[in-house]
Amino acid sequence: MEGDISDMNRPQMYLFGCTLKSDKREYKVDVDDDETEQQLSLKAACLGAEAEDKFHMVEVEALTYDGKATKVPLVVLKPSVLPSMGLGGFEITPPVTLRLLSGSGPVHISGQHFVSVRDSDNEEEEHNTSPVKRPAGLIMEKRVSQKKLKMDSDEDSDDDDDDDDDEDDDSDDVMPQKSVKKTPVPGKDKAQAGPSKALSLAEIKSKLSTAAKEGRPLPKTEQKFENFVKSSFKVSDKQVVKDLWGFLKTLKMEKK
Repeated sequence: MEGDISDMNRPQMYLFGCTLKSDKREYKVDVDDDETEQQLSLKAACLGAEAEDKFHMVEVEALTYDGKATKVPLVVLKPSVLPSMGLGGFEITPPVTLRLLSGSGPVHISGQHFVSVRDSDNEEEEHNTSPVKRPAGLIMEKRVSQKKLKMDSDEDSDDDDDDDDDEDDDSDDVMPQKSVKKTPVPGKDKAQAGPSKALSLAEIKSKLSTAAKEGRPLPKTEQKFENFVKSSFKVSDKQVVKDLWGFLKTLKMEKK
């Protein structure tokens, strides 16, 4: 049973193919599911047998590392000169648009489509065999979450130390002949300080605005955004979440 579950969580590889021609000059690969990570590996481009002896240029449009859209030529083909070309596993992360700039085609593009279902962050780090590259914004978000978890763990450890001290005090009352005077440790009170102050609404909006400007992926639905806010900013008030969701939609409209 464990082996079956492990196979389900492993990255899945599918055949990818599209055809660009005069009546369909664009082909888009979008990512609407936030629960998966996807990547294209383009292998080859070739002209159809009925293609005219003209130059056929194909460009690819996708996002750069900083989240900006860019266009670059992918291949230029001509039946009498270069009817096909191997792309050597040109890897690119969706959303991707393939576009026929010149010629009437058909131009056939083939490759592989990798799809990986996101598991827990810990399992992804321990068994990270996926060829899918995680966008920089997601990596940064995961590191911030892990840092918060570590801080919470340290605070819980301090609480356990306080409980141990209380048990020692009770033991001293029962057996005074074995009591030992404890020497205060400098800085002990500072280490046992309470949890950090929660972020204000203005501070959360500032962080969302910064993430949007840097092109970091943000939840696309209100339900997923609510889970994101609860996890990242410890916000559970429904009205505050609704206010933040409206603010995020405003940011997306301004970005467009």
